Amino acid sequence: MPEAPCEWLALRVDVDATAAEAVANFLLEAGAPGLITEEHDEGEAPRAAGRARLEAPLRPADHARVVAALRRYLASLRELDPALGETSLETVRVPSVDWTALYRRHHLPTCVGGRLLVAPPWDVPAGGEREVLVIEPGMAFGTGQHATTRGCLEAIEQALDARPIAAALDVGTGSGVLAIALARLGAARVVALDADPAVLPLARRNLVRNGAGHVALCAGRPAALRARFDLVVANLLAETLVEEATELAALVAEGGRLIVSGLLAAQAVAVQTAFPGWRVIDRRGEDGWQTLTLRRAA
Repeated sequence: MPEAPCEWLALRVDVDATAAEAVANFLLEAGAPGLITEEHDEGEAPRAAGRARLEAPLRPADHARVVAALRRYLASLRELDPALGETSLETVRVPSVDWTALYRRHHLPTCVGGRLLVAPPWDVPAGGEREVLVIEPGMAFGTGQHATTRGCLEAIEQALDARPIAAALDVGTGSGVLAIALARLGAARVVALDADPAVLPLARRNLVRNGAGHVALCAGRPAALRARFDLVVANLLAETLVEEATELAALVAEGGRLIVSGLLAAQAVAVQTAFPGWRVIDRRGEDGWQTLTLRRAA
């Protein structure tokens, strides 16, 4: 009898326990529909102290992309803390499981700040005073489940409450959730940019679903833009923020603000140093992650 086709692959990650939560959040945001944390396998010696194993199911079509992104993410964590050591990745075939049900149990409606609520399409609350952002989880980062996304949403809300924003830019838009928030909370013109053109169809679906179809969606890097914006939001890895600091700063109009996130608390000094002549006017922290709002010093 022929073997049934395998619908899923399981990515097993053996990592330092101090990085386990960050890696777990990364995998879930990257599209893994669930996650299993193992202490040790039956019949196997207990895992070395301070180590953890995570197992994430992935569709074969997503596997190579997620593994490549995870390797880059782990490299950035090791640069921050060389004591983390090596991380082993292993892929195994798994039988069909109703991961969709597990996926939906993870992605729940989430209240953010004072005015926003992020919800998946299958669980949209009825009415209410909050602006409901309906985001389809998928291959792009940004569902409201990660601390950096929530920090950016809160900082965006504060910035738009403080003053009118004529033009705003979302760098590394992913799912488009931050661009949607900018448009829904009152920014007159919004541009969403991502270096990976593969995520743009999902971002476009989310933008249209949320009445933000007028947002300009572009593929590329900040250096390709020539416009200047009253508010620039960049939820990226810390190393990318440092590498592209000059380009990001050049996009902020006189008197404008720059919101950066995707950095661990220990990376905050390095990121701030990459923006000389700027000062932090707002700082938000959650689960070890930080979101900074910067403005040029007088």
